[in-house]
Amino acid sequence: MRERLPVHGFVLAGGKSSRMGEDKALLRVCGRPMVEIAVEKLREFCAEVGIAGNRDDLAEFAPVVREARLNQGPAAGIEAGLLVATQPWVMFIPVDVPLVPVGLLHRWCEETLRVGKCVSYLGMGGRMQPAFCLLQRDRLAAFTRVLNGGERRLEVLLNRSADADGYASWVYDEHELYGRIEDRAPREETLERWFLNVNTPQDLVEAEAWALRGLEGGCGAI
Repeated sequence: MRERLPVHGFVLAGGKSSRMGEDKALLRVCGRPMVEIAVEKLREFCAEVGIAGNRDDLAEFAPVVREARLNQGPAAGIEAGLLVATQPWVMFIPVDVPLVPVGLLHRWCEETLRVGKCVSYLGMGGRMQPAFCLLQRDRLAAFTRVLNGGERRLEVLLNRSADADGYASWVYDEHELYGRIEDRAPREETLERWFLNVNTPQDLVEAEAWALRGLEGGCGAI
């Protein structure tokens, strides 16, 4: 069991699942709903865990916080989570990336808290992953101001939420978290699988096949 960090973790589960054709949060990977997989990863190290999205049906997995803004994408869930967070730091992860290892999330969280950057997010394998973001709770006012200004691009929202009060956001890549020694950092193929978004039925097939092959220990590791 990992030490609990002063972080309130939220699973972003407010999407419409239009490309999947059915509710993604409750889709099963290796027999478990993706929302359950995400919640349990956050429970490994976060002091509190919740779900952001207007989804009362997900309350059996963790407390649900409702979004005040409709059709605003993940930004609405981030604002809602920041508003109710009980810890000084707030982490968000998307519900539809079931293969990301809990070890990576924990390592990123510990490093952000150690360095003290008020806003951080992941950029792995050269691809920005702003839905994986970690903010100080007091970034709420700045985040809301930028959101009220009409900005919806999540990466821009995060950067400007830090800049608003003279701070800097920070992007963590595989080298920041694992070092630059080649055999320590995850390979490009591994990162591609870790951050596979399950948006379509084919994505779901690929995610399950990868989990069963077991680069991170098979289905028991997700």
